[in-house]
Amino acid sequence: MISILASLLAVNAVLHGMIIARFGVKGNEPPLAFGIAYAALAVGVFLAIPYALWATLIVSVVGVAGLTAAYAKIPHEKSVERLCWALGAIIIVLTAYLLFLH
Repeated sequence: MISILASLLAVNAVLHGMIIARFGVKGNEPPLAFGIAYAALAVGVFLAIPYALWATLIVSVVGVAGLTAAYAKIPHEKSVERLCWALGAIIIVLTAYLLFLH
């Protein structure tokens, strides 16, 4: 399960990188920051660094909430953002499962 979560985090980092590559950094600073955070979390979860799961849960909840709040204001095509939102929700559920039910 941990390797699946690490893989999902890495995919989420790539999706955020696609936003930056497609639309540039200007105006897309939050996706850049979250892309870097998700990449670091993928490494942290894979290496089983203490509290990496808690950090993953917090960053993912903040990311999904922020994307939900900003979704209507995004000035460009939003298909990658939809994927980021769905993947973020999956990451939240999987992380919560690992933290609380496993």
